[in-house]
Amino acid sequence: MFKDKKIIALSVILLVFTICYFVVANKISYAFETDYDLKATYDSVIETIKKSATSYGTDKSELFNENNTIYVKVQELIDEKYLVPNEDGNITNPMDANDTLNSKMVKIKKDEDKILVEVDS
Repeated sequence: MFKDKKIIALSVILLVFTICYFVVANKISYAFETDYDLKATYDSVIETIKKSATSYGTDKSELFNENNTIYVKVQELIDEKYLVPNEDGNITNPMDANDTLNSKMVKIKKDEDKILVEVDS
């Protein structure tokens, strides 16, 4: 009779512990959830591309001898070592992990001594 009460008590304790464990584990797992703002990340990547294109235009001023506007692809900025790609050689689109920004056109315009850059939407 004493053994039956002991087994029931241990089962209740185990049940309470298990329920508490799952409740606490569930609450803690949400504490590590990351809520990325994909639009902000995308804008940051575009700004990086613009800065790289500005450096490219500044360093390659001979490209503006015939025309004050040139167009390059992001891939050319990667090839010329102005952008660092991921391990696959791509600049990944933060809005769509299956898409890359390598084929985006970048307009670089030289206006007197200023370099103006626009990235194709």
